[in-house]
Amino acid sequence: MTTSREPADFTKLDDSELIDARAQMRAALERLSPGSADHAALSALCDASLDELVGRACKAWTQTG
Repeated sequence: MTTSREPADFTKLDDSELIDARAQMRAALERLSPGSADHAALSALCDASLDELVGRACKAWTQTG
């Protein structure tokens, strides 16, 4: 996982690594206070990982059709 000083590049992860990273982020989000800056930052990171996951799914879907 990245720190706030490192940009997230989810394109470098394979599918299973991306899914594992998302699970770790969701677990960490549950431990953070919803109004905290850390929660907001991790939530944005989780959103970015979801964008990557959806992009991969769309690409796979169009390749199989």
